[in-house]
Amino acid sequence: MADEPSRSLAQSLLAEGGWYAGFRAGLDHVVVFAGRIFRYRRGDHAGWAEAVAYGKTVGVPGHQLDWPD
Repeated sequence: MADEPSRSLAQSLLAEGGWYAGFRAGLDHVVVFAGRIFRYRRGDHAGWAEAVAYGKTVGVPGHQLDWPD
């Protein structure tokens, strides 16, 4: 399960500079920012859009928020 590693990563990432990590867990995408975790099913465009929008608010350049589905 990706929940515990995701929480640890969310606590470890630097809030400044727009750092994030993304990975797949089965059929889900998990996108981890400092203090925030998004998990959504592959193909869920609303879940993807929510993670991308959040990433932009914390300073991640749009071109870096282009993970594949």
